[in-house]
Amino acid sequence: MFFQMSLYPTFEELKVDQLLTEQNAAVSDAYASMACYMGLDLNNFHYDNHGELVPGPAPTSTHSEASSPYPAIQTPSIMSQPVTGSQTVAGAQQVAVPFGSGSRALVTPTGSAGEIKQGLRRVVVCKNSEGKVGVQLVSVDNGVFVSMVKRDSPAALGGLRFGDQIVSICGKLMAGKSGESAMKTLRKAPVNNIELVVRDRPFERTIMVNKSSSGNIGITLNDGEIIAIVADSSAARNGVLTKHQVVEVNGRNVMGMKDKELKELLHCNREPVQLTILPTVIYKHLVKRLLNNQIRKEMDRSDPSA
Repeated sequence: MFFQMSLYPTFEELKVDQLLTEQNAAVSDAYASMACYMGLDLNNFHYDNHGELVPGPAPTSTHSEASSPYPAIQTPSIMSQPVTGSQTVAGAQQVAVPFGSGSRALVTPTGSAGEIKQGLRRVVVCKNSEGKVGVQLVSVDNGVFVSMVKRDSPAALGGLRFGDQIVSICGKLMAGKSGESAMKTLRKAPVNNIELVVRDRPFERTIMVNKSSSGNIGITLNDGEIIAIVADSSAARNGVLTKHQVVEVNGRNVMGMKDKELKELLHCNREPVQLTILPTVIYKHLVKRLLNNQIRKEMDRSDPSA
């Protein structure tokens, strides 16, 4: 089971919120349960039909419960349960709501599958039976980024995506580190509870486009790169650019796919279509140490909405 994590505007606020959450959990354990106050078991008291608090357990008859204007005395859950950092609210638009400790975590809608959210998030992963997390890291502009997420790996199950920036690994900042140094830190990490602080794909952006009556969105591809835009197409109207690589379609990774396969996927996909693109020059830098066959056969292509 995975929980919706809070997002934070800065790394410092993430750490402050983490400390405050730990302090709140410790304080909540220090309080006695409200069901027992000053040596009295409050479960042995109840309100009668006249609103008076009287000794003895509440009557079990349906008539008494219905006629009493006061609720039964219950232990407030906030006093007996530890405070957590976020809560998922079900509905048409799910929202991760941080509470307690005056947290400045952002209230983040969990929208479309490939949505790129602003802020930082914590991801906790482990190593598989081979002692690997299933991710490849490279450095770009003094930052460390994910260039490969292997299918069915702990990294894939934890929600890491191609292009994610790894801000820290087990509390160690990755700014200025090389990809090799970051991978070395991962290899030295414990088997379980490897905490990563991640920023969602800062070089990428998502664009929604609609298909024409013929099923086309208005782009010409060459090895996944957009090399031309059809005039007056949905791609043209929505600001799709050339010299950009298509890396996801509706949140699903399409790197390494042949152009024919990608065109068929775009043609058959539901409408509207969400494209995730990034500049080709950055894409080539991220994947320069990966083989095309490796990208095609090993890259995680799971549906994030599943």
